[in-house]
Amino acid sequence: MDTFYCMEQKQHMAFPYRQRFILLVDVGQETWEKIPLSESESKTMLGGRLLALGLWDKYAEYENLGSQAYESGNPIVIAAGSASDISLACCDSFTLVTRSQLTGQLSVNTSNGPLARALHGCGYSAMVIVGRFRRLSGFEIDFNSVQFSNAEKFHDFTTKEVATHFLGKNLIALGPAGEHQVPYASIWSDGTNFGRGGVGTVFGLKNIKYITLAPSVSGRESYDPKQLGTTIQKYQRTLQKSKVGDLIAKEGSVTLIEQANRYGWAAVDCFSLRRDGRLWGLSSYRDFKAADPAVQGCAGCPNGCAHSSGEGSVFPDFSMGLALGANLELFDYQSVSLLMDRCSETGLDYYSIGAVLAWARKTRPEGTLSFLPDLSRATVHQYLHLIDAMAYRKGTGEQLSHTLDKLVTLYGGAEYAYAVNSIPLAPYDLRALPAQALLTALGDDTVVIRELLSGNHYRRGKERQIAMWAMFSQDLRYAMESLGLCYFFSLPCFDKPFLWYPFRFYRKSMFSFFAELVSVTEGYTVTGKQVASYGRDAWALQRKIDKMLLKGEPVGTLPDQVLVNASSNFPAAQVVPLARLLDTYYQMRGIK
Repeated sequence: MDTFYCMEQKQHMAFPYRQRFILLVDVGQETWEKIPLSESESKTMLGGRLLALGLWDKYAEYENLGSQAYESGNPIVIAAGSASDISLACCDSFTLVTRSQLTGQLSVNTSNGPLARALHGCGYSAMVIVGRFRRLSGFEIDFNSVQFSNAEKFHDFTTKEVATHFLGKNLIALGPAGEHQVPYASIWSDGTNFGRGGVGTVFGLKNIKYITLAPSVSGRESYDPKQLGTTIQKYQRTLQKSKVGDLIAKEGSVTLIEQANRYGWAAVDCFSLRRDGRLWGLSSYRDFKAADPAVQGCAGCPNGCAHSSGEGSVFPDFSMGLALGANLELFDYQSVSLLMDRCSETGLDYYSIGAVLAWARKTRPEGTLSFLPDLSRATVHQYLHLIDAMAYRKGTGEQLSHTLDKLVTLYGGAEYAYAVNSIPLAPYDLRALPAQALLTALGDDTVVIRELLSGNHYRRGKERQIAMWAMFSQDLRYAMESLGLCYFFSLPCFDKPFLWYPFRFYRKSMFSFFAELVSVTEGYTVTGKQVASYGRDAWALQRKIDKMLLKGEPVGTLPDQVLVNASSNFPAAQVVPLARLLDTYYQMRGIK
């Protein structure tokens, strides 16, 4: 019997079985409400990124969003991917949405981990947090209740210390950086440090120290387990045929650093170099990963791309190895792991701290940062001391705990500051990645995977192809995050000749593959066009909200260094032709 016919027979079972509810928590009044999600809303917004954006738009009080430090109308929304409660490798993502204190726009952050399944296990597809605690507090969620508690005894506790107190529970914790309103504060969840754009600052303003979840249900079966198994087997065959995908599955995503050296997109020594033989030292993490079975990715992750063992130490993936390693001229994974551990414990964003420390290394010889020690040959212990000082705003950390833009105003070093809208750049040299540069200028942190794998040299007349790449990457990522899939789950699919992408045939093929996953997990037929529409709808909704928040169209911008300076140690001289790329992108997206 046809698979989709079977699912149509079960369609009447799909919605009740899914237990689609939203948890609305008012921390100011210390009340909560369980709100049913209608079937039409469930099918329209699916889950994850698209659902989180829709709920933020619904519960935000735009009239109370202003320039004051605390914005009472700014909710925090956490939504699990629609299929993240299925026992499926790399399908455990959740999305957090709130307004960034740095940019004034939405901060949308997606991460993978047990939290998504725990949220589903408590009977909710998403939770919306409004209001503000009167004092430092936390709350615990289970299937039938929400319990509020005073958390003042945890003041200035690290995330690791808070996690020790709540052993065995799924946990979201705020580090000391968020409590002290450091602009680069992040959030910790079940071993994973995530959140850019000052997400931790919003938690701190709302006085939320922790959230625990006590799920009473552990996952569910798909509506057609046999078809799901067939679909995953198809993916596994693609993975085995992919040279890069197979290598990453065995050795971890740090192997991509070799691609960075080959195509010149690594950020080395504060973006002054684009390739360096010493990068091989970071790739030695593969030996550590192979030797230690405790180091693994997401639960059953076929790509081995995650960076946490789930408890204790954090291990570097390729981007974090560049941010806290190569950009600071540290080329051994042990040092990078120590810095990552400390950022995770204190609640600081890896990329931002790497960029600020790299700026300080280069600016200090000019004499304006005389309160800092000599960082030209800094050891990992000096960096650890600075990270602690910044997180607690003590000593030299008080002077460094500002946005990168403000640090430049106070101390100079503009040529070493790489940031867009006050958010430091990810550790990629954008001159080698034009599609990535286009998205970065727009404030989008989507990674253009194909450019990382094969590089991309801009030539006049390629603007349309580059814009297509950027749009395709956005739509694909947003759709996958709505389903609950890790974006790097798509990596093996890109190991094909460059000219195949992102043209019509393969674009249709990829979305059709994910449509099969949505169909067997949701219990009704979904086409490739519908999956693509989830991505486009998420993009359109986020743009609409940002326009309302900024009272105008967001302006694409990049640091002058990548727009006019083509000099580097890479043979090909390149700059980012941003004006041409933006114009083409706006035309193709229908933006006037």
